[in-house]
Amino acid sequence: MKVFETNLEARPIKRGEDTDYFIETFSYPLNLEMDHALTSRIQFPMSRAVLVRTSPYSSKVTVHIMRDVDLRSSFANFELELKDHQLSLQKEEGYIQMSIKKR
Repeated sequence: MKVFETNLEARPIKRGEDTDYFIETFSYPLNLEMDHALTSRIQFPMSRAVLVRTSPYSSKVTVHIMRDVDLRSSFANFELELKDHQLSLQKEEGYIQMSIKKR
């Protein structure tokens, strides 16, 4: 199951049976588009990278927004259930758009 799509380079990092995907965002603002009545977007300014942590045993992924290339620089993280959805990270003119799309 393909858990995300991107037009950026996603470098896989194996951790036992799990795989992390390191995606550099070049310090562009990262806009998380929300499909919720109370909010439409959360912006993470000056993010250096996104790390998507996956497991072959779960359809849940953990997304880390990082200020630098080290996981310890993560300043936000959240878990997504992607059984019926797919994460999208797309570089646009001057920003990165992150959204969650129905399969």
